[in-house]
Amino acid sequence: MTGPAVSRWRFGSLPDGQPVEIVQLSRPGGLVVEILSLGATVHRLCAPTPGGPIETVAGYPALEDYAKDRGYLGVIVGRCANRIGDARFVLDGETVKVSANEGDNCLHGGVKGFNKRLWTIETPDPTYPHAVLTYVSPEGEEGFPGRLKVRAHYDLTAGDTLCITYEAETDRPTPVNLSQHIYFNLSGGGDILDHRLQIKAAAITAVRGDLIPTGELMPVAGTPFDLRHGRVIGEAMAESHPQLTIPRGFDMNWALDPTPGPALTLTSPKTGLSLEIDTDQVGMQVYSGQSMPSPFVRCAALALEPQGFPDAVNHPNFPSVILRPGETYRRRSVYRLRAGQ
Repeated sequence: MTGPAVSRWRFGSLPDGQPVEIVQLSRPGGLVVEILSLGATVHRLCAPTPGGPIETVAGYPALEDYAKDRGYLGVIVGRCANRIGDARFVLDGETVKVSANEGDNCLHGGVKGFNKRLWTIETPDPTYPHAVLTYVSPEGEEGFPGRLKVRAHYDLTAGDTLCITYEAETDRPTPVNLSQHIYFNLSGGGDILDHRLQIKAAAITAVRGDLIPTGELMPVAGTPFDLRHGRVIGEAMAESHPQLTIPRGFDMNWALDPTPGPALTLTSPKTGLSLEIDTDQVGMQVYSGQSMPSPFVRCAALALEPQGFPDAVNHPNFPSVILRPGETYRRRSVYRLRAGQ
């Protein structure tokens, strides 16, 4: 691959006429990533392998599919990723009511979260594979307090690595929990049930019937969620456990161990391609794609979402996700793809 490391073009227009841009970052002979201004969506992540390039993420071919998507394919979710129970919480003694879009609960920022907003693309240096996407969330958007300015930095570095760094500032205390909702399939097709998944975590945040955490950190030892030494996803999901029955597969948060090295490793036996994720987030939500939207088959891809704990605003024992004026929210996740020999 030759030419500039950064390219931009128009992907299409929304029904109201607003243009949606796409930015492509690439390295010669290495990774290629494409990001849409709609939802700061990772549209493509193409990895080189000895057998040829492999598209590793699930995406739609056309803008209209993203515009109506309800599966959060590739998007940034926020202002507060994951679920907020009863779409309310108490902040500094005041009850805050936010948008309910999953029954009585708030999921991934509400009815029109960051995934449905247009972000501004900045490409400071066309010769270096780096892009910054920015969005300003106004006071009261989806019920959240404060004006929040968000920046997401995307860098392709040596060694087939994508680094995503989030930054945010606010003028009022507000929850902030940002994550990229990328769906991975390292085989380039089929489903992910044969993939091997390893997560460095001794506990998950147990959930009630509507997937809202109970507040308990449930040890994974002796359960299908013990992935510390790696397991085939389909085999783990075939076991019997009440927490598996609720979402009919994986849709839970692993409380990551604070140890050096990758928090998560995913490997395809068909291609030998592996994904390692390093992150400074405390949790890793994993969704096995059992209810992915059409045209995807069941478990066509695995959503991996480094983030703060779900419903942390309602559980004082969980790490806080509250950002205050004068502070800067800064989180980083590193996605490293390794080809098998």
